[in-house]
This record gives sequence, structure tokens and C-alpha cells, in this order.
Amino acid sequence: MPAASQFSLTSFIVDVDFFCDDERYGTETYTITAASRYQAEQDALQRSGSSIYDDDRIPDRRRRANAREA
Repeated sequence: MPAASQFSLTSFIVDVDFFCDDERYGTETYTITAASRYQAEQDALQRSGSSIYDDDRIPDRRRRANAREA
């Protein structure tokens, strides 16, 4: 019987900041359980696509994620 792959999951609090040019106009905070900080940030960025702040009418919008352990 093959050995099961084991990894540890950690809870992260991830702030996703929304920018127009260089001006931040909103922040969403997500609690994500993931194997790494990078994975938590990627998951939060994906989720933020359905945020009220992710509006196609905003020119030059972008997002930045910052995760920390909960």
C-alpha cells in the first residue's frame, strides 16, 4: 500500500488591496487555510475576483495580496 502524502495546513489572514494606478481604493480580508503563504495569497486573489471592488469600469486596476499567519 503506498504511503499517503502528508502536509500541514495553516490558517492565514490575507488582505487583498485594490488599486487604481498607485492609489488604493479598497481592501478585502480573507481567512484562508493553505499549505503555504504563497498558496493562500493566490487563493485570496482568485476569490477577490468576485469582490465589489473588482470593477471593470475602474481604469488600470490591480490587486496585491499580503498574507500572515492567523
